[in-house]
Amino acid sequence: MSVLKSEIIVLDELKNPGKTIQGQEWSFFTDGVMGGLSEGSAKLDKIENVPCYRMIGNVTTENNGGFIQIRALLKPKININDYEGVFAYIYGNDKNYNIHIRTGRTVAPWQYYSYRFFSPNKWHKIKAPFSKFKKSNFYQPKNLSNQKIKSIGLVAAFENFKADICLAKIGLY
Repeated sequence: MSVLKSEIIVLDELKNPGKTIQGQEWSFFTDGVMGGLSEGSAKLDKIENVPCYRMIGNVTTENNGGFIQIRALLKPKININDYEGVFAYIYGNDKNYNIHIRTGRTVAPWQYYSYRFFSPNKWHKIKAPFSKFKKSNFYQPKNLSNQKIKSIGLVAAFENFKADICLAKIGLY
């Protein structure tokens, strides 16, 4: 007998722009927090009449950098075992991006679980199963089972490129 997963939870669909359904604010930051040289910004925008968070920037791996990110804390933390993964409605620029999850077991700033995806230049839905997230550091648990999500982020990273991505909706399925 299989365990019943919870119904879909929408974390944000811009009904209260800038805040998740839990009332948590989105933050934008770059690798500059650790000496990197990537730069960018995040703002509210509309693409094809769809409200979204738009993250634009120049990602560079120069000076041990390589990311820009929008991230929201989740309070209360969400039990991963109640869901199968993350879904998002995204509009990209034909580049690769990442969904990052942090848990109570990702203490250091360089620790997270990541799901990489290609984002075409059109609105589309991605589904990121928790089983496909990869750990960033060797001493983290291998998978996300029995953990609770403390933050979720949309990240442009790991290569030199011009990022331009829009997030209209994000949640768990």
